[in-house]
Order: sequence, then C-alpha cells, then structure tokens
Amino acid sequence: MLLWVFALWSFASTLRLSLHPAAFWSDLQRLFAQPPAIEQAAPALLLFVLIVATPLLIWNLIAEWDAAFTPADDGLTYEAMGVRLWCPWEDMLALRPSPAVADEAIVIACRRDLAEAIANPLLRWLHRQAHGRQRLVIGPDIAQRDELVAQIEQAMARTQGRPDVLAVGHAPSA
Repeated sequence: MLLWVFALWSFASTLRLSLHPAAFWSDLQRLFAQPPAIEQAAPALLLFVLIVATPLLIWNLIAEWDAAFTPADDGLTYEAMGVRLWCPWEDMLALRPSPAVADEAIVIACRRDLAEAIANPLLRWLHRQAHGRQRLVIGPDIAQRDELVAQIEQAMARTQGRPDVLAVGHAPSA
C-alpha cells in the first residue's frame, strides 16, 4: 500500500499535477495542452504502471490466500473473495504440471470460462486477471493440497474413462 501511495505522489509531482480536487482539472488540462517532455513522460509512465499494477497484485495475493476448494461428487467448488464458482468434473481437461510440484501452483484447464458465472463485471475481470480464462489455479499454500489434487485426478479419470490414472493416482509420464 505504501508503494502505491509513493507511486501516486511521485506521478503527480513528476507531471506537476496537484492532487487537490479544485486544481487537479486545470493541471490536467494544462498537461493535455502542453504534453510533457520525454524526461517527464518516461518516469510518469513507469509510475502509472505501478499505480495500476499494485492494487491488482494485492487483490491476487489476498484471493490466493482466501481460496478454498471443495470437491463433491459432481464437481469442484472454488470460493475466494466473495466469488463462488462450480466446475463439473466433465469440464476439467487437465492438471498442469503433472505430476504436481510442491512449490508450484497447479492449473486446472477447463472447457469453458468459469468467470462468466460472476455477475459483477469488476469481480469477473479481477478473477480473470488472477486465473486467466478457462482456468483455475490451486496455489502452493492450499491446505491439504496433495489430497485435493489426488481427488481431482481420480474424478477426472472417472469422467474421462482413464483406467491408468484410476489404478495409480497419477497419469503415466510420456
């Protein structure tokens, strides 16, 4: 948060913008009438990226910490930050990487974009920024992650008719 405040303050001082509401619009009009030199524009662009990226990073970290996965007979429920999504086992295409590595996130590739079920457009956009389209991400810090991954693999094997996975618990490596 401190980084975001510093970036906002530096951005305003680099472009000589007043953050006071009464003076902001006149400074902004001045900026558009006389564009900044490259010495001002380059650092301002980098600071603008920080201003936009910092809240997204914070959202993604909190969503990953808050994430919960609940397997059921007919699919997997994902919950985080007020978002609740359900993915039937039939819609899951693959787990990557396979086999799972302890310190890496595991990605569940899905047939459809699960975020379409999120009514709020801002939450839908934020979810897609964190996971991408047609994916769910199981972070490395999820409680009982190995058991969850084993359940997902078993359920995917049942729906995809893969007896090699049912017998061993992991798909054979090529």
